[in-house]
Amino acid sequence: MPPTGPVDLKKEVNFASLKDRNVLITGGVSGLGKTMVKMFARHGANIVVGDVQDNLGAALEKELGGDAKIKYVHVDVTSFESQVAMLRQALEFFPRNEVDIFVPCAGVLGAPTNVAPADPSELANLKSPPADMNGRIISVNLTGVFNGVMLVARYGFGLHKNPKPEPTKSVVLIASLAGYCGAEAPSNTRQPSMALNAVAPFYVETPMTEQAVPVLKQLGIPIASTEHVTEAVARLSTDENAYGRSIFVMPEGLSDGGDDAAGGEGGQSFSTKAFGEHWAVLVNGPMSDSIVA
Repeated sequence: MPPTGPVDLKKEVNFASLKDRNVLITGGVSGLGKTMVKMFARHGANIVVGDVQDNLGAALEKELGGDAKIKYVHVDVTSFESQVAMLRQALEFFPRNEVDIFVPCAGVLGAPTNVAPADPSELANLKSPPADMNGRIISVNLTGVFNGVMLVARYGFGLHKNPKPEPTKSVVLIASLAGYCGAEAPSNTRQPSMALNAVAPFYVETPMTEQAVPVLKQLGIPIASTEHVTEAVARLSTDENAYGRSIFVMPEGLSDGGDDAAGGEGGQSFSTKAFGEHWAVLVNGPMSDSIVA
């Protein structure tokens, strides 16, 4: 099934539908993830938070544990076995023993990949990927997310019991505007019992971006707000009419990514929108080599 039409960003977010929904989120003890956890808790969801920062996880569980129904679980998303263990604990914790919403938010940054020419003779002693090949970025941001989505979709959503749940199960990916540089339109496939959407933010002030944000401010570039990111996540978690969509989060607000036949592809939509002007400064400006995408 092809993606649905653009997300209606003028429609009120259906926060009420989050009450008693079972939300599994990784990378949820700091930064954007923590903001999302608080949003879900505020609206009555049951939450399992997976992360590697156990002290912060315990503190968050204590902070929200009064009225919220929350459990912290240690997980290393680069380990398949660790993600399996997290999902098993989540299913034991959740009412109905199934996940309703999955937000794989764990992610890391790294220096821009440097494809510098090297002497082939060095291959004789090359036993592992060089540090600048960003192996951890791939294992966390790509493989970790893929494994998490596949595990939850196959084993966590309870689709073996009910292949057509209401409300629809939801996966909200946390991407980046950087991912739309040259991106093509999504595949026209769909698991009819679950919705797969993505949020693509511009730079947001979090611990992950603490080195980049001062540079942006020096360039006079505004920062997107965490509130807009959580609004986008809430929209895509609750909108029954959204599938295969992306929401861009810019300093000016939210915009549908144009991932459809009409839009052609999100990358083209992004590059031609006025919202892309800040990104153009980064890509083409004097700081382009030092800005982490």
